[in-house]
Amino acid sequence: MISVLQSSAESPSREFREQARQGRQNNIAWLEGVLQAGLAGEYSEAYAYILLLGGKSPVDFRLRVAQSQLRHDLVPSHWSHVLLLGSPASDLADTPVYEISLQPRGGFGFPPPTNGVQEGRLGLYRSSRSYPNIALLGISVPTEVQTDPGKDFQQQVMDALDRFKSQRAVLDALDLTLKWLSFAWGTGHSDNPLLDGVGIPSAAMLEMVFGAVGFDLTPGLESRASCPEAIWQAAKWWYQYYERKGQETCQGAYYVGHRL
Repeated sequence: MISVLQSSAESPSREFREQARQGRQNNIAWLEGVLQAGLAGEYSEAYAYILLLGGKSPVDFRLRVAQSQLRHDLVPSHWSHVLLLGSPASDLADTPVYEISLQPRGGFGFPPPTNGVQEGRLGLYRSSRSYPNIALLGISVPTEVQTDPGKDFQQQVMDALDRFKSQRAVLDALDLTLKWLSFAWGTGHSDNPLLDGVGIPSAAMLEMVFGAVGFDLTPGLESRASCPEAIWQAAKWWYQYYERKGQETCQGAYYVGHRL
């Protein structure tokens, strides 16, 4: 089993709530509605935004099942991927995203120079058929806790991401990627990497990046073993931890349209 702490909260966070889709609304339209309603905080440089996605492909399926080990009921996670949003474009679909996907649209290329970090566009995740589960988290940290109060929080996060790209000695995301690809593709005798404390690459990346700017993304789990399910649980149940530290709780919205 995975060593994970349970929150003492008796009810989920009121700042992270379900937001239904309108009809056959795609993911970009859903996100626009969430941001316009202010459900994930003000979309400004005072916030950094994380997007959780739950897909239906074979790789997504295997990732969702692997994360059942973090759930007390052992059912598969709703989530298979997580990424960081950059500054919003006038057309939200053109907003840059930063991730370590196990299914990059253009292939992996030669990833060592960026420690596996990939940059794409939000529009790649428009389809609600391919990614029926979606959650947006807005994160901010008080000025006195920030590592560089002279900069907007979003810029501090981006600076930390740039450092992460050149710091494989801190976390070798390429090693994580290879281990998860082996599991996802069913090669050799590959077991669930989470059982060995090996986090899903994109989640582990975000854990290190946010930790560098003073925000603990998954208080109940060792950072290198991070995964989308752990981020989801922290947003829903660990709000009292953030309140005790004098930090804002994660604000956001989610919709789960597909369960395994």
